[in-house]
Amino acid sequence: MWDKLKEQFNLLKLEKKKLCLITNSEKFISKDEFLDAIASALQGGVDIVQLNEKNIPDGVIVEIGHKLRFLCDEYGATFIINGRLDIAQIVDADGVHLEHEGISIANAREILGKNAIIGQSTNTTKEVIRAFNSGADYITFGPIYTTPDKIELSVDVKDVRWINKNIDIPVFSTGEINLDNIHEIVNAGIKKLAITDAIMYAQVPEKTARKFLKYLL
Repeated sequence: MWDKLKEQFNLLKLEKKKLCLITNSEKFISKDEFLDAIASALQGGVDIVQLNEKNIPDGVIVEIGHKLRFLCDEYGATFIINGRLDIAQIVDADGVHLEHEGISIANAREILGKNAIIGQSTNTTKEVIRAFNSGADYITFGPIYTTPDKIELSVDVKDVRWINKNIDIPVFSTGEINLDNIHEIVNAGIKKLAITDAIMYAQVPEKTARKFLKYLL
């Protein structure tokens, strides 16, 4: 009974989340500077942190993961590991985020347990429907905006509206989202965002996170 209540509580908390920070440490000089930026973002109201570091050693990811587990607990945020189920278990993350062509949601659930939060990246409505039917707890959908050299990957805003009306799990929009285009994004009916650069590399991530959240009320 306790496991079922915990599972329902985790999902209820997830429904209320609006702003996900997907990390990227590439432009930071040190681990401390990187962690300081994330802590600042959490102070600003980021309520999900997705650790997404593919180019640093596993031992360093684990070290950072333990520290982020502490930070997320301090601020009441959900802590997700991108892709690595083994590291998610080691650092006691709340769950994992999967690519649509990687390990299946069912296999991840079997390994991490029923209480784990499992998200998946999607780029088309077919992928969204597949993730939903496979039991994803949330999805990211995008990119909404992208760089000119990747414009063919951009999703249709009409699809965003359809997903919001027909898919009954949290949907976080991704892309080259910033404070210059946030008006247009919100006007399209988008209510949840997953952001990297605009917050991670802001002069004061806390202030930038607060500005984004004002648009998501």
